[in-house]
Amino acid sequence: MHLRMQQSNINEWTAKQENRRRILISIKQPLTAKQVSKKTRINLDTCSYILGRFVSKGLSVCLNPEARSSRLYWLTDLGRACRERLHQELNLPEKAEKAYDLPSVNWELYGWVCFNHRAAVIRTMTVPMQPSEVKRILRVHRPRMKISANNIRDIVKLFLARGIVRPVKIRKKAHLRYELTEVGNQFRQLLMRAEAGF
Repeated sequence: MHLRMQQSNINEWTAKQENRRRILISIKQPLTAKQVSKKTRINLDTCSYILGRFVSKGLSVCLNPEARSSRLYWLTDLGRACRERLHQELNLPEKAEKAYDLPSVNWELYGWVCFNHRAAVIRTMTVPMQPSEVKRILRVHRPRMKISANNIRDIVKLFLARGIVRPVKIRKKAHLRYELTEVGNQFRQLLMRAEAGF
């Protein structure tokens, strides 16, 4: 009974503002404020503020509270119940989308990966490649991104130290390539999913 009353109050609070509804609907997996902002096209400061309010209202939790930036927010049971109700009220195809099951993820490390350059490098690494190949792909697909080949080499070294990539020796190639580990692939899937429309 108490939970139902709490949910009713929260539904009322959420319904009062369009931005609250849009942000709640957009959270289909753990997201940073920046990812929510890109998904919803709501100003980053507004997203950060509303996500903070969601935490105080018990709708969401921060999965990496020690992080200074790239904090990841995920819905509580109450948040998911409110989101489901919103989907019903707005006739959104909730059932068509598979519910996200929170896997075993190092959220501190994933939050660290969510920084712009690191995330871009991970998203680019679909096959074993050298840092220079990552740079060439980014030059074509993200021409406005300011990232040097040295930046990419440094990022790959950091990834290597954290078990996100591993070196691969390819026959008849002089230089090592790098490929994503299982952890790296998991992070890449989360990043790609975070960028999908809502």
